[in-house]
Amino acid sequence: MKQKLCLILSMIIMILHTVPIFAEQSMLSLESEAVILLEESTGKVLYEKNGYQKMYPASTTKVLTALVALENGTPEELIQIGREVLEVPLDASKAGHRPGEENTLGDLIAALMLPSGNDSAFVIASYIGKKTSSDQNIDFQTAMNQFAELMNARAKKAGAENTNFVNPHGYHDERHYTTAYDLALITREALKNPFLKEIVKKSTYTIGKEGNEKQRVLSIRNRNLLLDSKNANTFYPYATGGKTGYTGAAGECLVASASKDGMNLVAVVLNSPKDARWSDMKIVFDDGFENFLFHQVVDKGEMIDTRTVEKHAPKGPAEVEIIAAEEFTDLLHKKDISRIQKSIAWNEPQLIAPIEEGQQVGQVTYTLDQHTVAQIDLITKHGIEKRTLRDIIFSVQAVPYWLGTLGGGSLLVGIGSMLSKRKKHSGFRMR
Repeated sequence: MKQKLCLILSMIIMILHTVPIFAEQSMLSLESEAVILLEESTGKVLYEKNGYQKMYPASTTKVLTALVALENGTPEELIQIGREVLEVPLDASKAGHRPGEENTLGDLIAALMLPSGNDSAFVIASYIGKKTSSDQNIDFQTAMNQFAELMNARAKKAGAENTNFVNPHGYHDERHYTTAYDLALITREALKNPFLKEIVKKSTYTIGKEGNEKQRVLSIRNRNLLLDSKNANTFYPYATGGKTGYTGAAGECLVASASKDGMNLVAVVLNSPKDARWSDMKIVFDDGFENFLFHQVVDKGEMIDTRTVEKHAPKGPAEVEIIAAEEFTDLLHKKDISRIQKSIAWNEPQLIAPIEEGQQVGQVTYTLDQHTVAQIDLITKHGIEKRTLRDIIFSVQAVPYWLGTLGGGSLLVGIGSMLSKRKKHSGFRMR
């Protein structure tokens, strides 16, 4: 008997451990090792697969490089290209900068993000590292270390708690790691920068200025094939930008954003097999757009209930409408909307006049699977006056009382009159 019980318990434990946390996860067939999808404005995670697992980011690192640069400089700043571009490994991607040239920070950001220029990353990090250092004459490696410190501080500020970057380009280093979730948080922050948001959505871009001998004019192309309308296999019509990455250790990586019907999504896929990142990204985006929506759980001023008011003025209403003090909209899975439960907690068991318009009388709580979705104050839609002494005296309810009082008074007067007559009659006979 004990053996059978142990066997049953073991089977139950195995079943519990094989059931995914989110039912929709089992519906997605993805090849990437780590995946996350979140909604940009709320930061809500809509899907994840190994989303909190330590991973190597490759050149998706450059999203943070661009953000740190733009928060410590302006796109118009003119930067002298130095010998730091010669430090780029031979097998790394390059935009083609040469020592002695000049480029604006904005052009360098474009060269960093679109063709994934590691030389651009070196120039940016060297410039910003020196600019933010107490000693602007520091050497190249010290500037790199200074910039890495800025990167990690900014990552922490974005909520990325499991990220450590040691360089601005993502070239492989065991100490250079992140998670899909952290990268999504960093990207969400980067998309708040208007300049960067516009740059990453461009398929092509021209850097440099005609007529300036220190600025070569270069046409660059975005490696994010989600934006390439000529490639039917990779093009995604709702894509709004992103950043690619690849190293042998990291595999193919992609950070991307997409917008449809007023919803903005950010997704990350890491360590994808060859060319699988495009299809995986489209699957994840489609899942988000098809299954989630912004649903207004309650509207401001929406009537939630009515309550009877005790001791109200006779000429006024006996009930008051109870309404929501504010509106609440939430991002929800379509299947969850009908499962939201509503419960009301009143401040007092009874409402007693006077009641003021907008008086807070309770709270309505909306829950989903026993988790609180929202708590909204309940207020009165209108006021109700309290009945006065005059109202009591002249109310219909007082008629029986007054009739009884008048009848009782008449009876007492009659009795008194009779007694008086008897006294007079009794006194006459004694004389």
